[in-house]
Amino acid sequence: MKVRVPPTLLFGRGRMADVPAVLGELGAERPLVVTDPGVVSAGLVERLLGELAGAGSEAEVWDGVAQDPDEGHAARCAERIAAGGHRSVIAFGGGSVIDVAKVAAVLATNGGKTADYFGFEKVRHPSLPLLAVPTTPGSGAEVSSHAVLVQLSPRRKEVIAGLHLLPLATLVDPELIVTLPSSHLTWSALDGFIHAVEAFLARRATPFTDMFARQAAPAIARALPRVLADRSDFAACEELSLGCLYSGLAMANANAGAIHALGYPLTGRYGIPHGLANALMAAPALERIGTGNPGRCAELARLLGDGEDTLAGRVRHLLETLGVDRGLAGVGVREEDLPALADEATRFRPVLENTPVALDRNDLLAVYRAAWA
Repeated sequence: MKVRVPPTLLFGRGRMADVPAVLGELGAERPLVVTDPGVVSAGLVERLLGELAGAGSEAEVWDGVAQDPDEGHAARCAERIAAGGHRSVIAFGGGSVIDVAKVAAVLATNGGKTADYFGFEKVRHPSLPLLAVPTTPGSGAEVSSHAVLVQLSPRRKEVIAGLHLLPLATLVDPELIVTLPSSHLTWSALDGFIHAVEAFLARRATPFTDMFARQAAPAIARALPRVLADRSDFAACEELSLGCLYSGLAMANANAGAIHALGYPLTGRYGIPHGLANALMAAPALERIGTGNPGRCAELARLLGDGEDTLAGRVRHLLETLGVDRGLAGVGVREEDLPALADEATRFRPVLENTPVALDRNDLLAVYRAAWA
């Protein structure tokens, strides 16, 4: 069993105030705060800069990250790091922000261009010290040793993975999710929920990842509707954030599965947000792969509620409760594109091979057809 976690991991209300102290512990100097315009407009970056200034530290800000970023975002961020002489990075945002910051921190010390590192274990030298402070639940980027970016030509999702992408420190503050728009909160948290489900069913599952996945999936399913109904319900915000942190730890060490392989092409080709793409594929995929590990599917279904429903049924019910019950046709996917999507999904061998049932191109196409309807 191999386990990778950030060396420093802090969780709790108000933990953002600990950023200056953690930077000091890491010996991290001249930080660049990497973020996006949404986090800036929510006033969160101003709060972070206030915490740093109060501790006698200053930082510059680069807010050039977009949703589902491409290789160019990481390159531009690395250029900003070099131009400002920055010697550390604070990734302050959702999964897209953290992934861009990870890759930019790698480029700053390893050189080259983003595409040089697509794949596994291609990063040879440590990156700049990276502190991750997620403002969304569910991405898992804050505790994982990989990043996902869009390659521009051909346009498709690519993974960069290796030890040197793991943040040196992660601070999870449940207060930061309160300002998220409901759609973003839903998609991000559902991504976390799917991480827990796939990690529990994964061929690479271990007692370590099982422990977190068993806690994560029901916690997210319980807490997400409550947070959406009342952002002042801090107990629910804390349960949701902790559940998503657990799911990230499970996924980071067991890896994802076929749902992600099916979701990536939807984001790359259509720009459908990653969490929504996975959610749209979840129930049809689980119906297809549930026979591969029926005992585990049944156990997780029981953890999600009473009764005799299947895991796919439980997931479908949760998605309907949250209003995420459209087919692919309802989000603009063309039926004639389904074969090309299936072809693209076959490229994601590491997660397909981590799935309890072997899925070939025809199986993937059948799942897309079920989801399209």
